[in-house]
Amino acid sequence: MRPVQECQLSGSGYRKNNEALDPARALWESEDLEEVKRLVTLYPLLAHKATAGKVTYGPQTGRPKHEIKNATDVHKHYSALMDYFTVNDEVRMDLQQLKIVRDWKMVRNRVRQNWLLLNSNDDETVRDVTAASFRLADEGDWKAALKTIDDGLFGVGPATASMILSLRYPTIAPYSEEAFRVAGIPSSKYTLKEYEIFHELMNNKADNIGCTPRDLEQAIYAAVYESYYEVDDTPASPPKKKSKKSR
Repeated sequence: MRPVQECQLSGSGYRKNNEALDPARALWESEDLEEVKRLVTLYPLLAHKATAGKVTYGPQTGRPKHEIKNATDVHKHYSALMDYFTVNDEVRMDLQQLKIVRDWKMVRNRVRQNWLLLNSNDDETVRDVTAASFRLADEGDWKAALKTIDDGLFGVGPATASMILSLRYPTIAPYSEEAFRVAGIPSSKYTLKEYEIFHELMNNKADNIGCTPRDLEQAIYAAVYESYYEVDDTPASPPKKKSKKSR
């Protein structure tokens, strides 16, 4: 079993490992559609490698901690949710599905201290709030949709809300740390206003490239992690931070 920080290069927010983002920055500048397509294909394979095995998250010292028996399964369930929310006309999310999104977010990015609050939502509220949010987004008002989730659910901020909506809408990119830093936002307080800036940056860049913002976010993640994990059948190991001498 390993702490979630070993799945990530963003354990210290890239402040001590800023050069890890260089491949993604090169992708951003190149606007290379074929490279984006290649990296999107690699994304689920790299996600699998990064999250293999038992993972815990929570405070780095002390408790409570949350154990994910097989973090790779979380990505599989998250991908299944994306398939479901894409093809169905009227959708809503229940509490268990919300926990899957939360777990995948925690595996992907730094753990936030409000993760436990999410468990205090009741299932009916989660269903009602997410149904209202999806209806607003279906009508084209993604800002109101994001705010509805942010206001209506405990332990869910703009980053998790963006991951929920990205399950259905390719124009809404998850507010991941790799993506917002590569897009030019040096740090974030994870506010709705900051997400609006991020949304515009990602949509403008995706339009230039000819892809969706959701695909661009996945390509950014894959660009960062490709040099740390070989995509083959060998067991996964924690990502190793490269020294400047090796570059």
